Amino acid sequence: MGNNKSKKFIAACVVHRNKQGQAMIEFLVVIPVLILLIFGAIQIGLIYSAKTTLNYATFQAARLAAVNNASYSSMRRGLIRGLAPLYTSSSTLTTIRTDIDEGISSSSGQRDAQSEVDSFTRIIRISPTSNHFKTAAFGVANSNGIYEIPNDNLMYRPETQQDGVSIQDANLLKIEVQYCYKLMVPLVNRVIGSLSELRNKRTNQAVYETVNDPKFADANRYYINQTAAAQTALASYDQLCGERGAGNEGFIISANAIVRMQSPAFETDDDNNFGGYMCDGDRMACP
Repeated sequence: MGNNKSKKFIAACVVHRNKQGQAMIEFLVVIPVLILLIFGAIQIGLIYSAKTTLNYATFQAARLAAVNNASYSSMRRGLIRGLAPLYTSSSTLTTIRTDIDEGISSSSGQRDAQSEVDSFTRIIRISPTSNHFKTAAFGVANSNGIYEIPNDNLMYRPETQQDGVSIQDANLLKIEVQYCYKLMVPLVNRVIGSLSELRNKRTNQAVYETVNDPKFADANRYYINQTAAAQTALASYDQLCGERGAGNEGFIISANAIVRMQSPAFETDDDNNFGGYMCDGDRMACP
């Protein structure tokens, strides 16, 4: 009788140990997936926050440009102001302004809005197009020899059109901003970065027309480039992300804004420091 009890006890212990071993194996199989899901949720939340901030920053850039002749320097200033909340933890308006004006990366190694805008953004001026400035329909040269699109008395100006656009429509400033956001959550950053690389584009439009290109961003890129001839408007993943792209740590997000001009749009930017980037095809593209 005693031997039977001992055998049953030993058998029960063996079964218990087997269940423990099975549970451990199941845990080891599930935990990597669980960690990826948790980290992925955190990273997606950060991307959503960056996208929301970029939407606001793009609108800020368009608003400043509307009252400053649609210049690159004013758009840049608006982007820096709009993106500042992502890259400053200052508690007072004075120190926040210092962060925006001077950047904080030089002393602490922390990223700042200024360096992010200068290194990882591209502005595309969708409207007005470059052709609108010199057209006989409404582009004129001002006293300084700079071509501009007049902004006064729009109600009474003739609705002569160029490329299907009137002078009233040419006074609508529409911009798109591309930003290569750095993915910071380990493990999932390279996975998501690899997905972002799919936003890279084909530069041969003839290939685009004949081949079913699965890259989801190409349709909009091609639409914009239809009026740009051979000029590349939107940046590719490698162009925009640079070193971040090499490590698949960048994720391209974009935002659009449209406002009515409150000043004449100038073809060039006379800012001494940043005017040279106006429509240079790198920091700013002007189809």
